[in-house]
Amino acid sequence: MLRKQRLEKLVDRARFQPLCIAHRGASGHKLENTLEAFSYAAKLNADMWEIDVRLTADGVCVVSHDDNLLHTAGINVDISAINYQELQTYTLNNGETVPTFQVVLDLAITTNCGLYIELKGEGAGIEILKILASTDYDNIAIGSFVPEWVAELEHAKSPYPLSVLVRVGDDPFKLARKAKADMIHLCWERASDTPHKLLTEELLATAKQHSLPIIIWHEERSTEIQKLMAMPVIGICSDLPELISGYHPDKRNPIELVLHRGANNVAPENTLASTEIGYRMGASVIELDINTSADNQLMVIHDTTADRTTNLVGPISQLTANQLLQCDASSWFDPSFSQQNVCLFSDFLHIATQFDQSLYVELKEANIDQVLAEVVSHNALSRCFFWSFNNSYIKDIESRYPTAQLMKRRQDFTDLQSLITDGAPTIIEYDYLIDDLSEFSTCRDHGIKVMLRYPGHCLTTSEELIALYPDMVNIDHPFAFSNAYKEWLKKQESTL
Repeated sequence: MLRKQRLEKLVDRARFQPLCIAHRGASGHKLENTLEAFSYAAKLNADMWEIDVRLTADGVCVVSHDDNLLHTAGINVDISAINYQELQTYTLNNGETVPTFQVVLDLAITTNCGLYIELKGEGAGIEILKILASTDYDNIAIGSFVPEWVAELEHAKSPYPLSVLVRVGDDPFKLARKAKADMIHLCWERASDTPHKLLTEELLATAKQHSLPIIIWHEERSTEIQKLMAMPVIGICSDLPELISGYHPDKRNPIELVLHRGANNVAPENTLASTEIGYRMGASVIELDINTSADNQLMVIHDTTADRTTNLVGPISQLTANQLLQCDASSWFDPSFSQQNVCLFSDFLHIATQFDQSLYVELKEANIDQVLAEVVSHNALSRCFFWSFNNSYIKDIESRYPTAQLMKRRQDFTDLQSLITDGAPTIIEYDYLIDDLSEFSTCRDHGIKVMLRYPGHCLTTSEELIALYPDMVNIDHPFAFSNAYKEWLKKQESTL
């Protein structure tokens, strides 16, 4: 495949939405430019990984942003001054060693992620082309701040699209001509608090005139990302890829995402990590579970015992808040999350307020008055709704806190009218397999929101549920749902 064809393919992939390029992997979560960071970027639905390549003293192509290992390993050693064998004796801060480009390429192929390769060392570009010559994988682009290095690849007839990286104050089009680049990569993240405004109509028009697709700097400000995603750019880099790769609802079907125990398939359930990732990837609501500690503190953990998801054992009611706050509540999921603990309910109320989003509070073992007092103290009554398997909790809330929002499950009642007569909730949850999904309009006639519960990750099933136009979906696989939503939107566009 020719370079022009690969470029067209890259641009076409970004036709519906800019590509998510994980900057040095998911470097906002894991140590940059490591296999761990790249693997996690794949889990976070990134389209490509931005990687930095350079050569060891004996010419081995490795992946590292800095030549010196001080930042990633705490060792004052230059990669370019040592051979590869010696490099492998140094351990990075996450326990890995500096990976070779070949190993990262193999991982990209396995996870079906693209590589956006930034040249950090002289001679690395030609070595990259030699390695890539043995593969037919074409989801690759190469760039550099040094236009001469990019031009060298053009002269070598690189079959991969080439970009030139542009610092603030430099002329992107002059650099593109010098580098003979196919794309311009604007690195303007520090230019202002609102750098999207630097993409003027004149700049965009000139880029279009010269057939130069635009790639955007690494951006972690959600407001900026929303602005950039609406602009004619083909890719946005980010240390937090979920901000781009996640869910972006369309006003024609603005389904609210409710994430069961947070983003529990990419981070340990009911932790601050799964909550923050969930909100960043586009969730409106995080579902959590409340139990009560031995010293009467409201703790967020699903089970009534600590055994399954922590390094503690025994009932939550027999463990103190201090024990739970200091325990390991995440190594069971992945050792890299070892800093996550069981947290107070108040911590989640704070995060929900910080993100201006909501919580679905499932009551396991808790005092209703204590829970509602905590919610009210955070001025969060309007951003919470409640449910419990213990129906007495629901009845107590209905009778004593009439302004609190409740959820009820359709499967717990013989018919819809019985549910409404029992006390109309704010939300009714429908199980996609066992409940009558033709009742949505009746719910809305009574001012009740419809929430679909779907624990799976099937693309086809998700699209079918999206086509029912529910108000909310309660899910366990948010990135799979996001992909299904994108496919559904594409089909809607094709019918216009």
